[in-house]
Amino acid sequence: MEFSVCLVQMPCVEGNRKPNFERARWLLQNHKPRTEREFVVLPELFAIGFRHTDYATVGPGVNGETEDFLHDLAAETGAYIVTTDIEGHGEKYFNTLMMASPQGKTIAKYRKVHPFQQERDVFDGGDALVLATVRGMKVGLEICYDIRFPELTRRLALEGAQLVIVPGAFPDPRSHHWDTLLLGRAIENQLYVAAANRVGRSFDGKTYFGHSQFVDPWGVRATRMNSEERVIRDTGDTNTVESVRAQITCYEDRVPEAYERVRHYDDQGTSVK
Repeated sequence: MEFSVCLVQMPCVEGNRKPNFERARWLLQNHKPRTEREFVVLPELFAIGFRHTDYATVGPGVNGETEDFLHDLAAETGAYIVTTDIEGHGEKYFNTLMMASPQGKTIAKYRKVHPFQQERDVFDGGDALVLATVRGMKVGLEICYDIRFPELTRRLALEGAQLVIVPGAFPDPRSHHWDTLLLGRAIENQLYVAAANRVGRSFDGKTYFGHSQFVDPWGVRATRMNSEERVIRDTGDTNTVESVRAQITCYEDRVPEAYERVRHYDDQGTSVK
């Protein structure tokens, strides 16, 4: 099955969704899908940012204005649109990914399982992974910090994921981490990874380096990486996933029963467990 990706690498105006909606729509003006499975990925929290004091003022975007915007944008472009916004949860929030279909409705939601460090003061973590089926294709959903947890992507792969989509907001100086982790997740799981990262400077002086990228199951980056505002487009085919897995048989050669047992030895060579 052929599919296509469009990674929107853009800055974010903190705490004011309207200019971010306008910028995303401008970057996607006259957008026409290359395939019937076209995924447009916007950065993590692209419409509101990470200034947590804004959240109570502007309110949740999930079941709110950002989700409505995604419905409209998906219908306008004829693509599946993916990004995240805040979802109300008691006194805290979830950082929730939404996937909107060309029919203008939400077809999948994923609550970020791993809020990053101080984010836990504001966000609760989700309690489940999400795999979306899009016209017969299996798509795993992750958000930013999730890529540092290889067991998450592996579980999605074992459930059939052929593509993993990652909206991100990785700041400097961690570009090497971002680049390496995305490459590693694609190679070790023999699937495609499509990741869109933010650019520009935030309210607290952080700079976001972009490096949005599309990586194939061989670990080949199909896109040039930079820190400019831009739209990156490419295509893939799930037949490549099947081909790579047939040539390097990592899944057939797994020994999960051994992974459940760990033998411990002390420094005298005595088995202690």
